[in-house]
Amino acid sequence: MDIGVVISTIGVMGILITIGALFAHHVNMTTEVKYVFILMIINIAVPSVILNGVFSIDMSGETLSLAAQVFGISLAYHVLSLAFVWIFARMLRFRSTFAVKMTVLGALGNTGFIGIPLAATIFGPMGGFLAAIFDAGLSVVNYTIVIYLLKAEGKFRFSQLKALINGPVIAIIAGIIIAVTGFHPPQVVNQLTSMLAGLAAPMAMLYVGMLLPPLLKKKRKIMFPQLWFPVVFRLLLVPLTVMLIFNLISFDGWTANMIVLQAGMPTAMALAVLFSRYTDEEDTAVVTIFSTTLLSLLTIPLLAMMML
Repeated sequence: MDIGVVISTIGVMGILITIGALFAHHVNMTTEVKYVFILMIINIAVPSVILNGVFSIDMSGETLSLAAQVFGISLAYHVLSLAFVWIFARMLRFRSTFAVKMTVLGALGNTGFIGIPLAATIFGPMGGFLAAIFDAGLSVVNYTIVIYLLKAEGKFRFSQLKALINGPVIAIIAGIIIAVTGFHPPQVVNQLTSMLAGLAAPMAMLYVGMLLPPLLKKKRKIMFPQLWFPVVFRLLLVPLTVMLIFNLISFDGWTANMIVLQAGMPTAMALAVLFSRYTDEEDTAVVTIFSTTLLSLLTIPLLAMMML
C-alpha cells in the first residue's frame, strides 16, 4: 500500500469537506437538497463504483471466492465488533439502553458512503468491488441485529430486510451475474460507469461538509460527555484490534490492508437514520458521525503507516 496515495486521498477528502461546509453557508440545506445528494450517491455513484470494478477486473472463480471470503469476514467482524464494544460499555457502567447506543456508534463504520470510494481510490477497481462486498455484510447486520438492539420492544420483523434491497446491493448482484455469465458490456456502458464512479468520493465528502454548518448552528447543546467512547473505539481500538488479529493469524496483503482501513472508517451515516427512527437521540448519532468523520482524516493515514 502506497502511504503517499493514502495521505493525498485523505487530504483531498479534507479539502472537499471544507468546500462543502463553505457552500452550506450560502445554500439552505433543505430536506430536498439532502435527498438529492443521498439519492445520487447511494443509487448512482456508489453502484457505478461497484460495476466499474466488475468491468475492470477479471471476475474469475478466484475473484468470486475472494469476494465470498471478504463477505464472511465482514459478517464475523461486525458481529464481533458489536460484542467487543458492548463489553467495554458495560464495564464502564453505562446504563443498559445508553450502552447499546454507544456500542452501535462505536462498532459500526461508514464502509459504504466513504469506505467504498476510498478503497477504490487507494486499491483500484478491485478494492472498490471488495469494499462493496464488505459493506454488504454491514447492511445485513444493520437491518437485523442493530434494529433489534435499538427498538425498545426488541422485536425483529422480516419486513426490516426490505432495506437490504438498495442500489449498492443490486449492483453487487448484477456484477456477480455478469461475472458468472461472462457478459461483456458495450464500451459506452464501461465509459459511463467509469465517469459516474468518479463522482462517488467527491459527492460524499461535499455532502459531509454541507451538513456540518447546520449542525454547529443548533442552539441547544449537542455534545455529550461520553462522546470520547465511540470516537476512541471506532477510530482506534477496533481497527487496531483487527490489525493485531490479522498479524496473529498471518493474514496479510492488500486485501487485509483494505479490511483494516474499512475497520477504521468513521461511524456509519446510516445510523443517523436508524437512531432517528428507533430512538429519541438522533443528535447523539449525528454528533458522533461528524466527530469521527473529521478525526478520521488524521487516524486513517496513521493506520496506513502502521500497516507498512
